[in-house]
Formats: sequence, C-alpha cells, structure tokens
Amino acid sequence: MKINIRNLALAAVSAASLAACTSIETYPDGRVDFDEIFANNKLTAGYLNGCYGTFNMVLDADISYGTNSFLDAATDNAHDVDDLTSGQFALWNNGGLTVVSNPIVKLDRWANYYEVISRLNIFINNIDEANVLNEANRTRWKGEAHGLRAYFYLRLAKLYGGVPVILDQKDYSPYDYSKVRPATFNEVARQIIKDCNEVLNNPEIDWKSGVSDKDFTRINKAMASAIMSEAALYAASPLNADDENAMTWAEAAEICKKAMTDCASNGYKLFTTVPGSANNANLIACTAYDNMFIQKPVFDNSNDPECILGKTRVQVWNNNTAPIIAGHTRAGACPSQELVDCYETTDGKRPILGYSDAEHLQPIINPEATLYDEKNPYANRDPRLKATIYYNGAYGHLQESTPNPTIYTGKGAKHEYATNTLKNTRTGYYLHKYFNITSTRVANNDGYLREFRFAELCLNYAEAAFEAYGTGMPDDAYKAINDVRARVKMPSIPKGLDPEELRARIRNERRIEFAFENHRFYDVRRWKILDETSVVTGMIPVNETITEEPILDKDGNPELDDEGNVKTMEVRKCESYQRISVGKSAAVADKFLRLPVPIAEAVNLKSHTGLEFQNPGWGK
Repeated sequence: MKINIRNLALAAVSAASLAACTSIETYPDGRVDFDEIFANNKLTAGYLNGCYGTFNMVLDADISYGTNSFLDAATDNAHDVDDLTSGQFALWNNGGLTVVSNPIVKLDRWANYYEVISRLNIFINNIDEANVLNEANRTRWKGEAHGLRAYFYLRLAKLYGGVPVILDQKDYSPYDYSKVRPATFNEVARQIIKDCNEVLNNPEIDWKSGVSDKDFTRINKAMASAIMSEAALYAASPLNADDENAMTWAEAAEICKKAMTDCASNGYKLFTTVPGSANNANLIACTAYDNMFIQKPVFDNSNDPECILGKTRVQVWNNNTAPIIAGHTRAGACPSQELVDCYETTDGKRPILGYSDAEHLQPIINPEATLYDEKNPYANRDPRLKATIYYNGAYGHLQESTPNPTIYTGKGAKHEYATNTLKNTRTGYYLHKYFNITSTRVANNDGYLREFRFAELCLNYAEAAFEAYGTGMPDDAYKAINDVRARVKMPSIPKGLDPEELRARIRNERRIEFAFENHRFYDVRRWKILDETSVVTGMIPVNETITEEPILDKDGNPELDDEGNVKTMEVRKCESYQRISVGKSAAVADKFLRLPVPIAEAVNLKSHTGLEFQNPGWGK
C-alpha cells in the first residue's frame, strides 16, 4: 500500500482552516517535525483539521463524476451525453474499467482514502498523550477522528468490498505490511460500527455540529448513526451475505432502527415544507420533496431537519438539464425510460411491471394501473416524477401560467431528442431535480446534494426489517417507508402483499426517492442485480401537431410587442409516444460488482504477505 505518511503529515498541518478545529500557526518554510505536532495544542488541532480537509474534498467531489455529472449515468437510471466525446461514462459503460485504469476517475479513491485513514490512525493512537490544553477538546477530537475513520472505511468498502483493516499506525515510520490480511466486508463493517459507537458514546459530541455554518461538516452523532446504518444494511445484503460470520438481517434491522429512532429523538425528521412564493420557491419546486434540495444545509438544520450531511451545491443549469438558460453547455445525465417507468400512478399502482423483450421496447403494462395512459404517460403519476424529471410537455418552471418555457423533445424543438450535440437529451428526458430556473451564468442558484438524510435511515430500516421478517415486518417498518411516501401524498404500501412484490416495492421506493443522489450505483451491486440493469431506453413524442398560440398576460389578454403585434409561442401536441433504444452497458458481469484493487497496490500487498488481495474476476 503506497502511503507517503511523512508528506501527508506536512499537508495535514498546513491545511489549517478547512474545518472547525482550532487553526495553527504557519512556519516560514511550511515544515513541522513530527515530534512537535502532538506536543503542541494548536498543531494537534491542525493535524485533525487536515483530515477534515480531505473529508470536505470528498464531499465536493460527489458531483464531479465525469463532467460534473451524476453517478447514476453509470447505471440504468440515466445515460450521459459524453457518448459523443468518448467521455468517462461512455468508457465505463463500454467496459473500460481495468486494474490499471478507471474511466470514472473520481471513483478511484483507494490511495486517497488510505492516506487519510493513516493520518486518523496516528491521531487516534497519539491523542491520549498529546499536549491538549482542554480535556473536553481531547475527548471530542478523538471521537471525531473515529467518526471520520468510519466514514472513509465505509467509502472504501462500498467500492472495493473487504479491504484491509489497518488501525495501529502510531507514527511515520515504515509500516510493516507483512502483517496485513485480506478482510471480509463484514469485518470492515463491524469496525465501522465500532468506530461509530465511539462517537455515539462520546460525551463531548452532540447530535448537531458546532454553533455556526463553519462547523457544518464536523462529525456529530447523527452522521455516525447514518454511517452505521448504511454499513449494517450493506453488510447484510446479498453481495456480502456469504462472508464468514456475516451480519444477519435481524441484526442489521436492529442497528438501522436504532439509527433512525435516535436521530428522530434528536430533532431529525422528514422535510415537509411545501414550496411557497417566497424566493420563487413555487417556480422551482412542486412538492416538499424537491423543495428540500433547493435549501442550503445549515449547521442547526433550521431550514432542513432531514439533512444529516450535505454541503455540495450542484450546477444542474449548466451541466445536467435542458438548454433553458443562456450559458448552458451540456444535457449531462439524461434520465432513462427505465427510471420513468418506476414511478407509480397516484393510486399506488406500478404501471410497468417489466418488459417482454430484451431491448425494453415492449413494456408489460399493469392491468390494475387504470390511471396509466400510454398516450399521456406522465399524467397521474407519483409527484416525484415531475419533481425529478423534465419530460415532453413539462413546464420549465412550475407555475402553470404563460409565458413558460415548455420542454418539448420532438423533432425540431429547442429541447429535442438528439444524438449529435452535448446540449440535448439522448433519452427524451432531462434532469429537473436540483435545478433552479432563476440560475444564470453569473449566479448559480441551484440546489444541494445530500450525503445522508433522514429518509435514507427510514428506507434502510424498512428494507432490513423486510429481509429479516418478511411481510410480517414490524408496524414501525411499514410506517418508516409509508412516511416517506406520505410526504408526496402517495398512498401507503399495504400489508398482505406477496413477499416478492413487497421486496420490489421497497427497492423501487429507494430507487425513485434517491434518484440522482448516487445510490443506485451501489444498490444494484449489493442486491447482486447488476446483470439485470444493462439496458437504457428513452421515449420521444411522435405524430405531433405544431401551432402558434398567443401569449396571454395574467388577466388572460394577449400580450403585445413594441409594434403592437400579438406575441406568440409554439405549442406542440402529440398523438403517441415511441420508445427508443439508447444504450446497453457492457459493465455488468459479476466482476464489476467490485472495483479492482489498483494493480500496484495488489502486487505490493501480495509481495509483503504472499496473500491475494485482488477482487474476483480481475486477475492475480
């Protein structure tokens, strides 16, 4: 494992004010001897501060996959327009991942994560004897270091599986890698949970971070609960269930329930504020669900009680939506028809039950979904569809008045389906989630990505409880998933469903609730359904009638231009829709369930230990 700990120490000490710890003095040459660090209160604080610098960098990178795109473009949720330029997602979906090269550069984090874990190990193993002036700070800093270590091990394990667990580094002397052993995912998960419990049992760490926004990303007990919940859910999932001493679903359900109830007892809950006219929220959002993502997370959760960790502002207007605003450059990750098909009708019926052909061009329509109309497929659907996706005929902003930039994807329209430009959709859909139509090239007003939110804790518990107890899962597990649905006025999932149907409904709920939040990439892997997710299709309007109609003012009268002529706008109506093939991923073989350990690291570890550390399918 190539870790230049000595250089990392200098970087950590020089990264003074990236988090909420006490800042340190800088030296003219920028260097500090190791012996001085833990002998000095400010340098000790600055050392932990450097670890927070990496933490913040990782959070910011979560919206930088490819060209500021979403990881959903490496799944069946979306198709990125970088197919025109042989970009990162195109290379990934063509099977371009190898032991020496990862097309999605920001996913290849092995070295980065182990570097910061090394620093955190050194901090944890020295803080008890360090010269810290305030004992409360010593206690809190140690707990925060455990929480950060849990976070980075979770990141590693989600990507690579059972990574080596190294905890005993105390200084910058060469590490004896001959004692390192391969681990199972569950061994990593249990260490993550152990570290999280260090946070939860720490008397100096609260459920929220600090007293101002500068403290926002400092580890707190809610973050530890979320990390622990996700680690338990993943550990019990099919991908990791064959580990020796694997976590049972009942154990995972208990951990997920505790994370959810503890956070609820300390002020976290679903965001339920519907959009109003203040700050043009009613132009941007149609439900509390999409209104939430426009809110900037703050340290005390006063404007969003659901956010547990989230700080990254996206630039959807420029990189991931329709060409509505001047300066727009690319359509980005275009939502797929497969994702659209997942949204239920408003009476809680799944309209599409699957496909009768391998190309997904022949949907199996649910006869019970009587509200679904193939000729008007976006009507009477779960409100999260409108909140997340721009479809043909959708309004650019959400006040149903004119003038309004309507999204038309038919031939010749401004937002038409196309394959020869970065600005237009490949699927007939554009992303709406996070987008703020008041953004401009000089003022990005778009929303914020959440790393962890209370809804995830609810759906983690519902899934784990179902897998543990089947349709007889506890009432509070049904309530957990139904509370998420109730936010958008969707009916409850009833008791008494067939077990496979209930599993499908729980997984479907997760897919639509967390669309474009970078969950789908990991979910299809831990469920071991990657081979079922290769196809991406789209849908375009056909047989359109195009007319010019007058633009009306608020009183219903035609608007006039400076010369007294009636202003008009294009109105398109279509008779039907046609499903189209878009892409088929080659990255769905079992070996793609895990990333390969970087070849240099795998070879280095094997040379020290004689043991195999490479993941299955990626060679020896």
